[in-house]
Amino acid sequence: MGKHLSTNRGRKTIGTSLEFKVVQNVQDETEPLKYYLPNSIKDTDIMVMSHFFNRYLFQCNFKSPIEEKLTSGQCKVLDVCCGSGTWLLDMASSYGSSNFFGIDLCPVFPTEIKPANVQFIQGDVLDGLPFDDNTFDFVHQKHMVDVYTLDQWHFAITEIIRVCKPGGYVEFAEPELATNAGPILSKFYDALVELSESRNVKMRMYDNLIKILNSTTSVKNVKYKKAKISLGSGFLGNEFLEIHHEFFLKAMPETLSKFMGLSEGDYIELFKKAKSEVENGMSPDCELYRIWCQKL
Repeated sequence: MGKHLSTNRGRKTIGTSLEFKVVQNVQDETEPLKYYLPNSIKDTDIMVMSHFFNRYLFQCNFKSPIEEKLTSGQCKVLDVCCGSGTWLLDMASSYGSSNFFGIDLCPVFPTEIKPANVQFIQGDVLDGLPFDDNTFDFVHQKHMVDVYTLDQWHFAITEIIRVCKPGGYVEFAEPELATNAGPILSKFYDALVELSESRNVKMRMYDNLIKILNSTTSVKNVKYKKAKISLGSGFLGNEFLEIHHEFFLKAMPETLSKFMGLSEGDYIELFKKAKSEVENGMSPDCELYRIWCQKL
């Protein structure tokens, strides 16, 4: 990854003691956004719903072979861009003798009511993760496909690998933008792809992510697992439909409506027609995946 490589040189790091001050304030949403899409208190419902959907879909919270280490204890786990912290809280309750740490730019994670083996810190991976090299046994990141540019992906991956211990694992969990949508829903997908690509954000990153990891000399055994569902069809399809609609109707209206040349009211009315389109049998194909590898 060449020029994207980061080191500890010149970076203020928090040592391996990992004693963090929990941040309790929420980012002022009137401030300019550093990332392409918002990540705020308004989006926490989507984060929580997505976590439990993914856990049910894959029948697990991770695919990396770390179960034995987690169970034995003293395993250090980092969730990058942890959002509401739901994945960490779920993991911490299952593996009480291991230690879990989350970092996110916007502190929508719990600050008081949480297990003793979970700590959160406000921070931005794109500023460099504030941890020493080789600190964590497992580093996890999910749902950044609609946020990172390609350059940001390279940098974030380098940072994630840097803070992972040799022999440890890194894992990514992402959805792919659905295909074979009906004509109305396709308008939203096409606008989202065009808007994203204008910022060098790729909504379909699966192949690119595998290529990046395979070209990285500091990891081995890049593996993946895909799950496919039909949006709005069957139990899982209907559950994912709710998350899908939350994204387009809560997270995206302000941004995407302007790009489509619509008022927010007209945007919402048009999306209701797209929802009816799905409910009447035009079910797009949706894929979600997990990719993991081991650090050398």
